[in-house]
Amino acid sequence: MNAFMNFKLDKITMKKLLLLVLLFVSTFSFSQTVITDDNFEQVIEGRSAFEDEGVSIIVIEFWASFNDENSFKGWDKLEGVKYYKCDIAKSPKAKKNHKVRTIPHIIIFKDGYDEHHFKAGLDFSISKSVEEIQEVINELKQESKF
Repeated sequence: MNAFMNFKLDKITMKKLLLLVLLFVSTFSFSQTVITDDNFEQVIEGRSAFEDEGVSIIVIEFWASFNDENSFKGWDKLEGVKYYKCDIAKSPKAKKNHKVRTIPHIIIFKDGYDEHHFKAGLDFSISKSVEEIQEVINELKQESKF
């Protein structure tokens, strides 16, 4: 009986462990990648040597940990893009090169080029909706079809 109880406890422990692993993996797969000056240029290039897609759209949100409450919340609803966060404290060169003055600040890159900015207002939040940002993304993709 004791061996059976140990097996049953081990089975329950394994189920809990598996559940924790699945939770961790799903959280990780839906999390944003934070970039810095070290990999910024590589990220905005957005293509691998084996990629066949016609256009590469990269969305980068410049943010700071002290204003995390106002970071863009709809990133996971954006379609057809790769989305990254760029910590301004670790990316002074990128911040300067792209004239980021307020945070959050979203920049849409198309094929490595800085195409469109969404800047925070005086309340340190972006007033544009996911739909408005998606519309700009769709327009940039449409331009590439001609």
